[in-house]
Amino acid sequence: MENRYDMIILGAGISGLAMAHRAQEAGKRVLVLEKEARAGGCFHSETVADNTFWLEMGTHTCFNSYTRLLTLMDKLKLTDQMQGREKLRYRMLAGDKLVAIPSLLHFFEIFTHIWRLFSQSKENRSVGDYYRAIFGAKNYRDVFSHAFNAVICQPASDVPADMLFRKRPRNKSIMRSYTFPGGLSRIIDALEAQLEIKTGQDIRNIQRTEAGYQIETADTLFQADTLVCATPVLAAARLLKTAHPEISEQLNWMGEVEIESVGVVLEKERLPLEPVAGIIAVDGDFWSAVSRDIVGHPHLRGLTFHFKPGLLDEEAKLQRICSVLGVEKSSLLHLFHKTNRLPAPDMGHHQLINAVDGLLAEQPLALVGNYFAGVAVEDCLERVESEFARLVA
Repeated sequence: MENRYDMIILGAGISGLAMAHRAQEAGKRVLVLEKEARAGGCFHSETVADNTFWLEMGTHTCFNSYTRLLTLMDKLKLTDQMQGREKLRYRMLAGDKLVAIPSLLHFFEIFTHIWRLFSQSKENRSVGDYYRAIFGAKNYRDVFSHAFNAVICQPASDVPADMLFRKRPRNKSIMRSYTFPGGLSRIIDALEAQLEIKTGQDIRNIQRTEAGYQIETADTLFQADTLVCATPVLAAARLLKTAHPEISEQLNWMGEVEIESVGVVLEKERLPLEPVAGIIAVDGDFWSAVSRDIVGHPHLRGLTFHFKPGLLDEEAKLQRICSVLGVEKSSLLHLFHKTNRLPAPDMGHHQLINAVDGLLAEQPLALVGNYFAGVAVEDCLERVESEFARLVA
């Protein structure tokens, strides 16, 4: 049947596309259905100036410790296109001033606490609990809490400590961090070229059948032996409400946050800010701003500001950006907007995932995404690997 597939994947972010690539490698007939008009999810590189300048609106850094990603890139023949990133410092916005992070540290407190790094375990500890013990309460309050909030664009103190900065072996033959000449969306482009993907798909209903699943969109009925949900967690809960009500109920217990991102591009001479990796906000209305300065351009600079949801309208966001950067609104050459959703795990997260995995056992259904072991790209690919192995076992 034309609309029958071995596997249908809902969601064309890195998790969904990596799963599709793995299944197709194994000889499966695979279809990816994506709600948005574009594939990529959090991988979203905007380009301007005849494609010579790009700006990341979501995922912005990949590392040589991402072994599964490097393997995928090798299969996609992307390794020789990798581009290094200049090592720059972050600045912290304290009040209305951008300051060097070391200027805010309490060094005596660090010296009296840092030895605990070698004896403390992250297991069953929150980010706040663990890092207060490592750096001291004042350092955590004044510096590290804001830095961790910026990393995951949400309050980080109650997140399980073992979900943040997971230690992995590095491939030292590869540059420590990297991107591509057109940004990280180059990975998505390469996957898209090899896969069958339908974008702009509104999924109306999913039914469990004797042969697998029936997926109803606005204009088509699809059949699949196996189903993979690669959407944000609460979207997965909604989609699975009829076919897997118990799994849906568990997923609904998970938290989720929205990030309103605004990217700006300016002429170099209009921006007085020294080259930076980014800006970490101390409280306020945005979490961070990530800079494109890590890859130089002869004429342009850009930053992506990640705002807290629902606080500022679009005009107020632009005013805030101009205030932080010390520029006039007329200096902004290009504007980009994107809304991302990220999981908001708490200390009950691992138990919740264990319950979900128990319900998935023996089912022709897989769940992949950034709400399992962590939000890093490698965490997503680790989940893809384990779920594919379970499906074909």
